Amino acid sequence: MVRHLNLFSLVDQYIMAQLVLPFIFGLGIFTSLGLSVGVLFDVMRKVVANDITWAIAAQILLLRLPEFLVLGLPMAMLLGSLSAYSGLSTYSEIIALRSAGLSPIRLMLPCLMGGLLVTGITFGLNDWIVPQTIRQANITLRVAMEDEVVDFQDRNIIYPEYKRVEGDTGDRREVLKTLFYAERFDGEAMTRLTILDRAEINTSKIITAAAASWNPIREGWDMQEGSVYQIGENGSFNNIQTFDSQFLALSKAPLILATQCQRSNEMNLQVIDLCLDSLALSRNEKKMRSLQVKRQEKFAIPFVCVVFAIVGAAIGLRPQNSNRATSVGLSVAIVFAYYLTSVITTSMGVWGTLTPMVGTWLPNLFGFIAAGLIVWRTG
Repeated sequence: MVRHLNLFSLVDQYIMAQLVLPFIFGLGIFTSLGLSVGVLFDVMRKVVANDITWAIAAQILLLRLPEFLVLGLPMAMLLGSLSAYSGLSTYSEIIALRSAGLSPIRLMLPCLMGGLLVTGITFGLNDWIVPQTIRQANITLRVAMEDEVVDFQDRNIIYPEYKRVEGDTGDRREVLKTLFYAERFDGEAMTRLTILDRAEINTSKIITAAAASWNPIREGWDMQEGSVYQIGENGSFNNIQTFDSQFLALSKAPLILATQCQRSNEMNLQVIDLCLDSLALSRNEKKMRSLQVKRQEKFAIPFVCVVFAIVGAAIGLRPQNSNRATSVGLSVAIVFAYYLTSVITTSMGVWGTLTPMVGTWLPNLFGFIAAGLIVWRTG
């Protein structure tokens, strides 16, 4: 019987075929609109002002295109599912399939599979392609406008590291272990360093150096032309040593923070995890929450494709008479509501009102609940 249809039956293929054309249409519309508002107008102003050439403008637009494809794919999935199921409802094909024993959830299955496929594509673009193309676009623009290209923090690198100690009453508390400061950084070496080292229990050290560079083989810092001041428990100087060259076994975290943790939109998951590990020791809570939200967005934004696919299918399954213009208008309203909610909740995640995970995934949960209610009312 028809009710025992397997996955990718003729009905599934027919529904997916109805989805493809509006999906492509929506992808073109939403991506073009986002690219125009986000990049095109600004690039054109620079062309008119003779800051960049037409060739550079075209290169920047192409490099920024994947970024807006990531935003356009979920919206296109919403428009595709909404248009496909609305069309089937308009011509009473949904009623015919329901009478054959197919439940609304079974009818939504092809759209769900399509949403999962688009989610995988969006995740790949968002994590592997977009960070590289954004970085290259920024470099291209700065070079064209003859701005200094600096992809790292070039001055005032400050990195505190903490440790847990047990007090006299047995309670554990955090105290400063190391305070690293470098006045300048040229991308390879840091200069004019001052390091407070409180790793030992009864004594502390203040290390100054003219320059230092990371030694990847020994996993520490090669210090040049400096002094070591030993400070006793009573605060007096016990010993002063000077050196021309000395190795310091200290974390790579200051280098990571200076070179890779500057622009979150240029980070992939691997770099975000690296920066979070480095920031965990420094207790920079606001920066950590911001990166934790960014990490969750790497998964939540692609998964919007599934949410929008289900929401669009759920609305489309209801008996109605609608055309493409109605579907586009309804899609825009849903997208606006979703991203407005997303901006609010992710901001709350950065502020600490919500956890980064809850703040990032809450709009998706709202979407699932709304789709479930619509399907339940459809019957």
